[in-house]
Amino acid sequence: MGVSYHSPGMFIIGGILFIAVCVSAFLMRHKPDKSRILRAANTKRLKESPLFKRKLLEIRILRLLSFAAILTALVAAVFLSARPFKKETVKNIITRRDIFLCIDLSSSNYEGVQELVEAFSDTVSGLDGDRIGISIFNTSSIQYVPMTDDYQFVLQRLDSLSEYLAAAEEFTRDFADKYDSVYDIPESEHARFDELNRILAAFDEGITAGYEIKGTSAIGEGLVSCLFSFPELETEERTRIILFLTDNHEELIDDPLVTLEDAAQMCAYDNVAVFGIYPGSGQNLEDSEWEKEDMKAAVEQTMGTFYDSGGSLTAEEILADIRARETMITNTAMAVRNEDEPGLWVVFLGAGIVLLTLATVYTVFRRGIRRGSTARKLTAAALLAAMIASLVMVYLRPKYHSPSTDIVTSNLDVAFVVDTTISMWAEDHGKGTRMDGVKKDIDHIMNKLPGSSFSLIRFDNGAEILTPYTQDINLINDVIDGFHMPPYSTSTGSSLNTAYEALKAVLQSAKAKTGNRRTIVFLFSDGETTDGSSLMSFADLNGLINDGAVMGYGTEQGGRMFYPGKGYISNSAQGTDARSVIDEDALKQVAKDLDIAYVNRTEGSSHSFEGKLESVRLMSRDATVSKENLPSDRETYHFFSAFIGLLLLVWLFLTINRGGVA
Repeated sequence: MGVSYHSPGMFIIGGILFIAVCVSAFLMRHKPDKSRILRAANTKRLKESPLFKRKLLEIRILRLLSFAAILTALVAAVFLSARPFKKETVKNIITRRDIFLCIDLSSSNYEGVQELVEAFSDTVSGLDGDRIGISIFNTSSIQYVPMTDDYQFVLQRLDSLSEYLAAAEEFTRDFADKYDSVYDIPESEHARFDELNRILAAFDEGITAGYEIKGTSAIGEGLVSCLFSFPELETEERTRIILFLTDNHEELIDDPLVTLEDAAQMCAYDNVAVFGIYPGSGQNLEDSEWEKEDMKAAVEQTMGTFYDSGGSLTAEEILADIRARETMITNTAMAVRNEDEPGLWVVFLGAGIVLLTLATVYTVFRRGIRRGSTARKLTAAALLAAMIASLVMVYLRPKYHSPSTDIVTSNLDVAFVVDTTISMWAEDHGKGTRMDGVKKDIDHIMNKLPGSSFSLIRFDNGAEILTPYTQDINLINDVIDGFHMPPYSTSTGSSLNTAYEALKAVLQSAKAKTGNRRTIVFLFSDGETTDGSSLMSFADLNGLINDGAVMGYGTEQGGRMFYPGKGYISNSAQGTDARSVIDEDALKQVAKDLDIAYVNRTEGSSHSFEGKLESVRLMSRDATVSKENLPSDRETYHFFSAFIGLLLLVWLFLTINRGGVA
């Protein structure tokens, strides 16, 4: 980034003062009385003598050097007074905790969970700076919300979870407990039955996978899956907490792969505290008391807290215990720091003052120390001494301690939507694959838009929000580095339509944020549609987007795709290697629907890409956030520079007004 100035108004002030000093010095200049001047004859011979010419040249050189020194130092003083700085991309030093909500969604755990999920919503609203994620499980576990500091997105997901729990309760009450068979349901209630099934299936398909052979309520596996969902678990020390909501009632067919005790020991090993929340013994099982005690013992192994809620647990209780846990410093949030950059202006200032001092001292001693006005010599000495002392302070750059600092972030929410279908590994992007180009471009965008919040969505057979909006650049990079080809045997073809719902959810989350924020979308794809579907319209999303681009990858000639362990994917009908070809018409249509640019990143020039990034960057506005818990040092060199500038203006006035200072 180029150099900017904290106080650009100093250039105007400096220019006005310079002109005012010069004009006033000329107007007030003392003019000698010619009637009292004695005229001498035959001066022509004197002026032509070598001695006279040498003295005259010496005087002119000294005056020229003095004026050059004054102007150089004066310009440098003005620039330094304006405080030049550079915006430096840094990893923002912050303190926070990582918190996972781990929720058992087995049917035995329904009672009391609804109220606790609502309490979780209040808990999330009470957090400040901490990251949060949600893991849900039954037979299997899924990461419902990846670790994020986008609380609005978390709250939206909790609302959806509340809808699921309400639907499960209604389904059990009005259908499962009421009718023996689906054929007994009256025609008038079929619509509601189908609607409830649709809501429940959205969750159950993921968390009940394999229940026919495994059973339900894999408690230990649910906890350990949540544990390994923490980012940087082994590489970065952080304060990590799991809010674990379960009745600890397993209904597995065989012994569990991981018991609750095993999972608790793993959490303790990784210094993850488990806050166990028992929702109450609503199932009236004889062994519920034993299950409660077993859960309490497991939680206490992790130095966590056990809550026997009975449905009465409040957000205030949970928040109090979370805040009692020490926060640790992390360095993962990208921000922009304004770093003072006086640079060569300090050198110019020093050179000007040194040159002015040498010229003045030479003039005084050359003329004779005893000759000339004593008052003038004292004035010159005082001005030079003050300038030299101030120059030393400028070089030392003294600072004073401030109780807080400002972190400059951006008001941009940038969503990356990445096509991860097999065709994105086609080898027609320079010397690499299309996905290599995507990874490189995403990294470049994040470096160009520091301080922004980034979200990452991938789509192939389905779509997944890998990271809601976050400034954790390490997390984004880790997820992108983990991109790999989807399983060839389960691939169902590709379509841009798959990304629609996930993109809509992320955009709605960004739109719900307060403040003057801007939402940017970059969609990375080759545009191929191989699942037989027709491209749907994305037009109803353009009102949620401020700018961005659809980034196209691939060539018209197409590229081969190498599948690890299988070799190049073949076209069985023709007996040749299959080639994936870019579909620019589809990509351009999506760009038109979203009202954003289309950029071909394989065959197009980089100029349009850089131009788009620049237009997005210009849309950004800095949002300065005060961090009271982070001390900082404030610069003072610019005060001394301004003082030197005033002294130089005095020197300039005396030089013009009376022909010299000393």
